[in-house]
Amino acid sequence: MRVDLLGPQGWQAPAAEVNGKAVAEDLELSAMYDVMAGGDPFVRTVVADVIPRSVHDRDVLRYRQRVVNDACGKPAAVRELYAIATEAAGARRWMVGRDRGARGKLHLSLEPLTKLIGFVRRARDTYEHHCAAFDSEGFAGFGRRLAATFGDEYLAEVEHYLDALRFDHGFRIGAQLGSDAGIAHPVLLEPLPPPRRHRTVFGRPKRNALEISESDESAKQFISRLTGKSLDRIADVITHTTDVIVEFFHTLRTELAFLVGCANLVDRLRSDGYAVCFPTPLPQGSGSSFSFRELRDPALCLSGAAGVAGNSIDGRDTSLTVITGANSGGKSTFLRSLGAAQIMMQAGMFVVAESFESDIREGVFTHFRIQDDSSMTYGRLKEELVRMRELTGRVTRSSLVLWNEPFASTSEREATEILAPITEALLDSGVKVVVVTHLYDFASALAHRDRATDLFLRAQRLPDGTRTFRLEPGTPDLTSHALDIYRKVFRDEPHGSP
Repeated sequence: MRVDLLGPQGWQAPAAEVNGKAVAEDLELSAMYDVMAGGDPFVRTVVADVIPRSVHDRDVLRYRQRVVNDACGKPAAVRELYAIATEAAGARRWMVGRDRGARGKLHLSLEPLTKLIGFVRRARDTYEHHCAAFDSEGFAGFGRRLAATFGDEYLAEVEHYLDALRFDHGFRIGAQLGSDAGIAHPVLLEPLPPPRRHRTVFGRPKRNALEISESDESAKQFISRLTGKSLDRIADVITHTTDVIVEFFHTLRTELAFLVGCANLVDRLRSDGYAVCFPTPLPQGSGSSFSFRELRDPALCLSGAAGVAGNSIDGRDTSLTVITGANSGGKSTFLRSLGAAQIMMQAGMFVVAESFESDIREGVFTHFRIQDDSSMTYGRLKEELVRMRELTGRVTRSSLVLWNEPFASTSEREATEILAPITEALLDSGVKVVVVTHLYDFASALAHRDRATDLFLRAQRLPDGTRTFRLEPGTPDLTSHALDIYRKVFRDEPHGSP
C-alpha cells in the first residue's frame, strides 16, 4: 500500500540532493536537525536526508506543506502513528534451518505476520480516532487507502486463515495422478474443522486410515516430499505477504519521521517566541524574486540566544544582492537565514519568519570562509579557488548561490578581478547570487551600473556605533567601522591592560 504523505500519487522523490556539498555545514543546519530529532537517531537520519533534497514541483510543495501543517497541528497523533510504525518495522523475521522441515518453516513464518496484522489494526484504529483532525489531502488519502486495504472483513479473514494454518486439527492435501502413476501437482486444501465427538453405545466410528511403520523410511520420505511441496508454497506466500507489510511500515515510519521532526521543531521555535509561517513558493522560471518579513536564522534561534533580530526585505525582481556594512552587523547571519529558508521552503516546511516568498530554485550552493586547509595541500587563496571551481562546475541554471566574504585571503584589487567575472557569468546564466563582501571596489563598481535587478543592502549601524543586526537598503560604504569594535573591546579592558 502506498503511503504518499510527502508527495501525491505518482510523484518520485529526487534520487539525490542537487544542492552544494557544503550547504548543510555553511548554513549550520545540523543544529536544526538535532532539535528535529528530539533524541531519536532515526528521525535525525531521515530529516538530514529529506531536507536537502530540494523539491522543484510547486504542486508537490503545497501538498507537503498541508501535510506538515496537519502534523504540527496534531503532533500527538503523528507521534503515536510513528511509534506503531517503528515497532512494526522492527518485527522480527524468523529463520528456519533446513532440518526443520516444511511444517516448521510455515509455522515460523506465521509468527511475524500475525504480529504485523495486529500492528495494522492499531495503526488503522489510531488513524480513525484522529481522522477528523486531519484536513490535508495527504493524510485523508492515506486514511482512505488504509481503510480500503485493511478493512474489518479482510483482517478477520486473514486472522482466520492464520489460525487455521497452524493445523491444530490436521491438514488435507489434494493431488493428481501423474503420467508415471505417481502423485503430481499436490495442493493444500481447506484446513480440517475441529473434530466432532460422537457418543454412542457402539463406540467410536471407524475411519479409513493408513498407518506407516516407523521403520518404513521410503514411505516417510514420500509423505515428507508430498507435504513439503504443498506447505513450502504456502510458507512462501506468507513470507512474501510479510515482506510487503514490513515494507509498508518501513515507508510509513520514514515519512512519519520527517513529520515528527517538523512537529518537534515548530514546538521548540514557538515555545521560544519565534514566529513561523508556511512560505509561498513562486513558480520556477518566473524570475528572480524574494520577499519576507522578520526572517530569522533558525540555527541562531535554536542556540538559546535571546532576542534574535529579524529582517524584512523586498527583493522582488532581484537577481543580484550585495550586502556590505559594519563588522559584526549580522550580515553572515542574514545570509544563513536566507539560505535556510530557501532549503526549508523547498523541503515543504515552514520557515522562521512572519511571511516569506521566493521563486523555486534548482539548487542552493554556498561558499563561506573556512579555516586553513588542515592537510596543508593548498594555501588559502588556492584552496578557495579550488572550492569555487567545484561550485561553478556543479551549479545549474536557476540555482541560488550564497557567498560569504569570497576571496578575503588576497588583496582587494586581485579579489575584485577574480570575483567580478565569475559573478557576471553566473548572472548571465540565470543564477541568483547573494554575496556578503568587504570588497568596496567590487561592490561600488556594481552599484555604479545602476541595474534594476541589483539590490544593495547594508548592515544597520546607529550613530553611536550600536549594531542592530538588521539590514536596510543602502549603497556600499567605504568603511566597515572596525574602530567601533576596537573602541568597545579596549574600553571594556581593565586599567593596566596592554
